[in-house]
Amino acid sequence: MKTSKTITRAFCVELQRELSITAARREYFSLEPPRQRFEFLCSSEACRAVGAKITGVRYDVKPQDNPTFVAAHFRANPHYEHDPTCEWVDVDAEEQAPAPANETEGEARLRKARRKLDDYIDVFDPTIRTPAKDKETVTARQAIVEANSGPERAAEEKVPSATPVRSETRTSNLERLVDAYRQAKAQLEAQDFNLLKLRVPGQGEMTLRSYFRHIKYAQVGDSGRIVYGGGLVERYGAGFKFKFFDRLNGKQVTLYVSPAQMQAYRSSRYLGELLSHADEVKFFTLYALGTLVQSPSGKSVSVEVEDLRHLAIVLGPQKTSGDTSETTPSP
Repeated sequence: MKTSKTITRAFCVELQRELSITAARREYFSLEPPRQRFEFLCSSEACRAVGAKITGVRYDVKPQDNPTFVAAHFRANPHYEHDPTCEWVDVDAEEQAPAPANETEGEARLRKARRKLDDYIDVFDPTIRTPAKDKETVTARQAIVEANSGPERAAEEKVPSATPVRSETRTSNLERLVDAYRQAKAQLEAQDFNLLKLRVPGQGEMTLRSYFRHIKYAQVGDSGRIVYGGGLVERYGAGFKFKFFDRLNGKQVTLYVSPAQMQAYRSSRYLGELLSHADEVKFFTLYALGTLVQSPSGKSVSVEVEDLRHLAIVLGPQKTSGDTSETTPSP
Protein backbone atom coordinates (compact mmCIF):
# COMPACT_ATOMS: atom_id res chain seq x y z
CA MET A 1 0.00 0.00 0.00
CA LYS A 2 0.98 3.65 -0.41
CA THR A 3 1.52 5.90 2.58
CA SER A 4 -1.21 8.44 3.31
CA LYS A 5 0.23 10.25 6.34
CA THR A 6 3.09 12.69 6.72
CA ILE A 7 6.23 10.69 7.53
CA THR A 8 8.05 12.25 10.48
CA ARG A 9 10.49 9.44 11.36
CA ALA A 10 12.50 6.85 9.47
CA PHE A 11 15.05 4.12 10.23
CA CYS A 12 18.59 5.13 9.30
CA VAL A 13 20.54 2.11 8.02
CA GLU A 14 23.96 3.59 8.80
CA LEU A 15 23.04 4.62 12.37
CA GLN A 16 20.76 1.62 12.98
CA ARG A 17 18.05 3.64 14.68
CA GLU A 18 14.93 5.69 14.05
CA LEU A 19 15.22 9.46 13.95
CA SER A 20 13.52 12.63 12.80
CA ILE A 21 14.73 14.56 9.78
CA THR A 22 16.17 17.21 12.11
CA ALA A 23 18.21 14.60 13.96
CA ALA A 24 19.34 13.18 10.60
CA ARG A 25 20.65 16.61 9.61
CA ARG A 26 22.54 16.98 12.89
CA GLU A 27 24.06 13.51 12.55
CA TYR A 28 25.00 14.13 8.92
CA PHE A 29 26.87 17.35 9.66
CA SER A 30 28.51 15.78 12.70
CA LEU A 31 30.37 13.44 10.34
CA GLU A 32 33.85 14.19 9.06
CA PRO A 33 33.82 15.23 5.37
CA PRO A 34 33.57 13.89 2.77
CA ARG A 35 30.07 12.86 3.87
CA GLN A 36 27.88 10.17 2.36
CA ARG A 37 24.09 10.56 2.31
CA PHE A 38 22.20 8.19 4.60
CA GLU A 39 19.90 5.38 3.49
CA PHE A 40 16.48 5.33 5.16
CA LEU A 41 13.94 2.56 5.58
CA CYS A 42 10.38 2.76 6.89
CA SER A 43 10.07 2.96 10.67
CA SER A 44 7.49 0.12 10.67
CA GLU A 45 9.18 -3.24 11.18
CA ALA A 46 6.93 -5.06 8.70
CA CYS A 47 7.89 -2.59 5.96
CA ARG A 48 11.54 -2.64 6.93
CA ALA A 49 11.59 -6.42 6.67
CA VAL A 50 10.82 -6.14 2.94
CA GLY A 51 13.21 -3.20 2.40
CA ALA A 52 10.66 -0.39 1.95
CA LYS A 53 12.79 2.71 1.48
CA ILE A 54 12.06 6.28 2.59
CA THR A 55 13.65 9.34 0.98
CA GLY A 56 15.27 12.02 3.15
CA VAL A 57 14.97 15.47 1.56
CA ARG A 58 17.30 18.43 2.34
CA TYR A 59 18.72 17.01 5.57
CA ASP A 60 22.12 17.46 3.89
CA VAL A 61 21.47 21.22 3.59
CA LYS A 62 22.22 23.44 6.58
CA PRO A 63 19.24 25.36 8.02
CA GLN A 64 19.18 28.80 6.41
CA ASP A 65 16.78 31.69 5.89
CA ASN A 66 16.01 31.81 2.16
CA PRO A 67 13.36 33.69 0.15
CA THR A 68 11.95 30.33 -0.94
CA PHE A 69 11.63 28.16 2.16
CA VAL A 70 11.74 24.39 1.68
CA ALA A 71 11.76 22.36 4.88
CA ALA A 72 13.84 19.23 5.34
CA HIS A 73 11.44 16.28 5.36
CA PHE A 74 10.89 12.59 4.70
CA ARG A 75 8.78 11.35 1.80
CA ALA A 76 7.68 7.95 0.62
CA ASN A 77 9.70 6.34 -2.16
CA PRO A 78 7.20 5.68 -4.98
CA HIS A 79 8.95 2.43 -5.93
CA TYR A 80 8.06 0.70 -2.64
CA GLU A 81 4.79 -0.55 -1.19
CA HIS A 82 4.09 -0.47 2.54
CA ASP A 83 2.49 -3.08 4.77
CA PRO A 84 -1.20 -2.42 5.67
CA THR A 85 -0.14 -2.21 9.33
CA CYS A 86 2.40 0.55 8.59
CA GLU A 87 2.02 3.56 10.88
CA TRP A 88 2.13 5.87 7.84
CA VAL A 89 -0.76 4.09 6.07
CA ASP A 90 -4.33 5.04 6.88
CA VAL A 91 -7.01 3.15 4.99
CA ASP A 92 -9.47 5.85 6.03
CA ALA A 93 -7.17 8.64 4.90
CA GLU A 94 -8.10 12.03 6.31
CA GLU A 95 -8.33 13.58 2.84
CA GLN A 96 -11.10 11.12 1.92
CA ALA A 97 -12.85 10.91 5.29
CA PRO A 98 -15.80 13.20 6.06
CA ALA A 99 -15.20 16.14 8.37
CA PRO A 100 -15.72 15.32 12.07
CA ALA A 101 -19.24 15.92 13.36
CA ASN A 102 -19.83 19.36 14.88
CA GLU A 103 -16.47 20.61 13.64
CA THR A 104 -16.21 24.38 13.92
CA GLU A 105 -14.81 26.59 11.17
CA GLY A 106 -11.68 27.19 13.26
CA GLU A 107 -11.16 23.47 13.84
CA ALA A 108 -11.54 22.80 10.12
CA ARG A 109 -8.95 25.48 9.28
CA LEU A 110 -6.56 24.01 11.85
CA ARG A 111 -7.00 20.46 10.50
CA LYS A 112 -6.31 21.63 6.93
CA ALA A 113 -3.34 23.77 8.02
CA ARG A 114 -1.73 20.80 9.75
CA ARG A 115 -1.96 18.75 6.56
CA LYS A 116 0.21 21.32 4.76
CA LEU A 117 3.14 20.85 7.15
CA ASP A 118 5.88 18.23 6.97
CA ASP A 119 6.10 18.02 10.76
CA TYR A 120 3.58 19.19 13.33
CA ILE A 121 4.53 19.12 17.01
CA ASP A 122 1.68 18.69 19.51
CA VAL A 123 3.78 18.44 22.67
CA PHE A 124 7.23 19.85 23.42
CA ASP A 125 8.93 18.62 26.59
CA PRO A 126 12.17 20.54 27.14
CA THR A 127 13.20 18.55 30.21
CA ILE A 128 16.84 17.53 30.02
CA ARG A 129 16.89 13.91 31.11
CA THR A 130 19.78 11.90 32.47
CA PRO A 131 20.18 8.09 32.56
CA ALA A 132 19.36 8.11 36.27
CA LYS A 133 16.09 10.00 35.76
CA ASP A 134 15.05 7.86 32.82
CA LYS A 135 16.08 4.48 34.17
CA GLU A 136 12.70 3.39 35.51
CA THR A 137 10.54 4.90 32.77
CA VAL A 138 12.34 4.02 29.57
CA THR A 139 10.55 1.38 27.49
CA ALA A 140 12.25 -1.71 26.13
CA ARG A 141 12.30 -0.16 22.67
CA GLN A 142 13.83 3.07 23.97
CA ALA A 143 16.43 1.05 25.85
CA ILE A 144 17.66 -0.40 22.55
CA VAL A 145 18.00 3.11 21.14
CA GLU A 146 19.89 4.21 24.25
CA ALA A 147 22.27 1.26 24.02
CA ASN A 148 23.09 2.12 20.41
CA SER A 149 23.19 5.89 20.72
CA GLY A 150 23.99 6.99 24.27
CA PRO A 151 21.65 8.53 26.85
CA GLU A 152 21.67 12.01 25.28
CA ARG A 153 20.28 10.71 21.99
CA ALA A 154 17.66 8.52 23.67
CA ALA A 155 16.38 11.50 25.62
CA GLU A 156 16.24 13.77 22.56
CA GLU A 157 14.55 11.38 20.14
CA LYS A 158 11.74 9.67 22.00
CA VAL A 159 10.49 6.60 20.17
CA PRO A 160 6.70 6.31 20.18
CA SER A 161 5.00 3.10 21.16
CA ALA A 162 4.77 0.27 18.65
CA THR A 163 1.00 0.76 18.63
CA PRO A 164 0.35 4.18 17.16
CA VAL A 165 -2.59 6.02 18.64
CA ARG A 166 -2.93 8.97 16.21
CA SER A 167 -1.44 11.45 15.78
CA GLU A 168 -0.05 13.19 18.82
CA THR A 169 3.54 14.09 18.03
CA ARG A 170 5.86 14.69 20.97
CA THR A 171 9.47 15.79 20.98
CA SER A 172 12.14 17.09 23.35
CA ASN A 173 14.32 18.23 20.42
CA LEU A 174 14.26 22.04 20.34
CA GLU A 175 15.72 22.24 16.86
CA ARG A 176 12.92 20.05 15.52
CA LEU A 177 10.36 22.40 17.10
CA VAL A 178 12.18 25.39 15.58
CA ASP A 179 12.07 23.74 12.14
CA ALA A 180 8.32 23.13 12.51
CA TYR A 181 7.78 26.76 13.61
CA ARG A 182 9.84 28.15 10.72
CA GLN A 183 7.97 26.10 8.13
CA ALA A 184 4.57 26.99 9.55
CA LYS A 185 5.42 30.70 9.67
CA ALA A 186 6.81 30.66 6.12
CA GLN A 187 4.14 28.59 4.41
CA LEU A 188 0.83 29.21 6.20
CA GLU A 189 -1.41 32.23 6.00
CA ALA A 190 -1.18 34.34 9.15
CA GLN A 191 -4.71 33.38 10.21
CA ASP A 192 -3.88 29.67 9.98
CA PHE A 193 -0.47 30.06 11.62
CA ASN A 194 -2.10 31.76 14.61
CA LEU A 195 -4.37 28.73 15.11
CA LEU A 196 -1.52 26.28 15.74
CA LYS A 197 -1.35 24.99 19.30
CA LEU A 198 1.47 23.57 21.41
CA ARG A 199 1.37 21.83 24.79
CA VAL A 200 4.32 22.18 27.15
CA PRO A 201 4.38 20.08 30.36
CA GLY A 202 4.05 22.35 33.36
CA GLN A 203 2.77 25.26 31.26
CA GLY A 204 -0.30 23.83 29.57
CA GLU A 205 -1.54 24.59 26.07
CA MET A 206 -0.75 27.79 24.20
CA THR A 207 -0.44 28.99 20.63
CA LEU A 208 2.76 27.95 18.90
CA ARG A 209 3.34 31.60 18.05
CA SER A 210 3.28 32.68 21.72
CA TYR A 211 5.91 30.10 22.71
CA PHE A 212 8.43 31.96 20.53
CA ARG A 213 9.35 35.46 21.68
CA HIS A 214 11.53 37.85 19.69
CA ILE A 215 14.37 39.15 21.83
CA LYS A 216 13.19 42.77 21.65
CA TYR A 217 9.88 41.78 23.27
CA ALA A 218 11.48 39.72 26.05
CA GLN A 219 11.98 40.81 29.66
CA VAL A 220 14.78 40.29 32.18
CA GLY A 221 13.95 37.22 34.24
CA ASP A 222 11.96 35.64 31.41
CA SER A 223 12.20 31.87 31.17
CA GLY A 224 9.99 29.12 29.80
CA ARG A 225 9.79 30.65 26.32
CA ILE A 226 12.04 30.33 23.28
CA VAL A 227 13.67 33.70 22.62
CA TYR A 228 15.11 34.39 19.20
CA GLY A 229 16.67 37.07 17.09
CA GLY A 230 19.33 37.88 14.53
CA GLY A 231 22.92 38.72 15.35
CA LEU A 232 26.59 38.10 14.77
CA VAL A 233 29.09 35.69 16.29
CA GLU A 234 32.51 36.18 17.84
CA ARG A 235 34.59 33.02 18.26
CA TYR A 236 36.57 32.24 21.43
CA GLY A 237 38.48 29.12 20.52
CA ALA A 238 35.91 26.34 20.37
CA GLY A 239 33.40 28.60 22.15
CA PHE A 240 31.56 31.69 20.92
CA LYS A 241 29.60 34.78 21.89
CA PHE A 242 26.39 35.65 20.06
CA LYS A 243 25.50 39.37 19.99
CA PHE A 244 21.87 40.12 19.14
CA PHE A 245 21.22 43.08 16.84
CA ASP A 246 18.17 44.18 18.83
CA ARG A 247 18.63 45.68 22.26
CA LEU A 248 16.45 45.15 25.31
CA ASN A 249 15.55 48.43 27.00
CA GLY A 250 18.59 49.95 25.33
CA LYS A 251 20.93 47.22 26.63
CA GLN A 252 22.97 44.84 24.51
CA VAL A 253 21.90 41.19 24.72
CA THR A 254 24.43 38.37 24.33
CA LEU A 255 24.69 34.62 24.74
CA TYR A 256 28.07 33.11 25.62
CA VAL A 257 29.08 29.48 25.14
CA SER A 258 32.44 28.56 26.65
CA PRO A 259 34.99 26.29 24.93
CA ALA A 260 34.40 23.75 27.72
CA GLN A 261 30.64 23.71 27.02
CA MET A 262 31.24 23.15 23.32
CA GLN A 263 33.75 20.37 23.91
CA ALA A 264 31.34 18.58 26.25
CA TYR A 265 28.45 18.79 23.77
CA ARG A 266 28.00 15.69 21.61
CA SER A 267 26.82 17.75 18.63
CA SER A 268 29.56 20.38 18.90
CA ARG A 269 30.82 19.53 15.40
CA TYR A 270 27.39 20.34 14.00
CA LEU A 271 27.26 23.72 15.75
CA GLY A 272 30.83 24.40 14.64
CA GLU A 273 29.85 23.65 11.02
CA LEU A 274 27.10 26.27 11.17
CA LEU A 275 29.31 28.90 12.82
CA SER A 276 32.06 28.33 10.25
CA HIS A 277 29.95 30.30 7.74
CA ALA A 278 30.24 33.57 9.71
CA ASP A 279 32.12 35.31 6.89
CA GLU A 280 29.67 34.14 4.23
CA VAL A 281 26.28 35.11 5.69
CA LYS A 282 24.79 38.48 6.65
CA PHE A 283 23.78 37.23 10.10
CA PHE A 284 22.70 34.21 12.12
CA THR A 285 19.33 33.71 13.81
CA LEU A 286 19.64 32.14 17.24
CA TYR A 287 16.81 30.38 19.11
CA ALA A 288 17.35 29.66 22.81
CA LEU A 289 15.33 28.27 25.68
CA GLY A 290 16.91 29.88 28.71
CA THR A 291 16.73 32.75 31.19
CA LEU A 292 17.45 36.44 30.56
CA VAL A 293 19.81 37.76 33.25
CA GLN A 294 20.97 41.34 33.77
CA SER A 295 24.68 41.86 34.30
CA PRO A 296 25.91 43.05 37.75
CA SER A 297 26.67 46.45 36.22
CA GLY A 298 23.16 46.66 34.79
CA LYS A 299 24.54 47.65 31.40
CA SER A 300 23.85 44.44 29.48
CA VAL A 301 21.68 41.32 29.44
CA SER A 302 22.71 37.74 28.84
CA VAL A 303 20.71 34.72 27.75
CA GLU A 304 21.75 31.74 29.88
CA VAL A 305 20.92 28.21 28.74
CA GLU A 306 21.11 25.13 30.93
CA ASP A 307 22.17 22.81 28.12
CA LEU A 308 23.26 23.31 24.50
CA ARG A 309 20.38 21.11 23.44
CA HIS A 310 18.32 24.20 24.24
CA LEU A 311 19.99 26.11 21.42
CA ALA A 312 19.34 26.21 17.67
CA ILE A 313 21.13 28.28 15.03
CA VAL A 314 19.94 29.14 11.52
CA LEU A 315 22.16 30.68 8.86
CA GLY A 316 21.08 34.04 7.47
CA PRO A 317 21.07 34.98 3.77
CA GLN A 318 24.32 34.77 1.86
CA LYS A 319 26.37 37.92 1.52
CA THR A 320 26.57 39.38 -1.94
CA SER A 321 29.78 40.69 -3.45
CA GLY A 322 30.91 43.77 -1.54
CA ASP A 323 27.99 43.49 0.92
CA THR A 324 28.85 44.92 4.33
CA SER A 325 25.33 45.69 5.52
CA GLU A 326 23.67 44.10 8.56
CA THR A 327 20.13 43.12 7.73
CA THR A 328 18.24 41.88 10.76
CA PRO A 329 15.36 39.42 10.33
CA SER A 330 11.86 40.60 11.21
CA PRO A 331 10.14 39.14 14.29
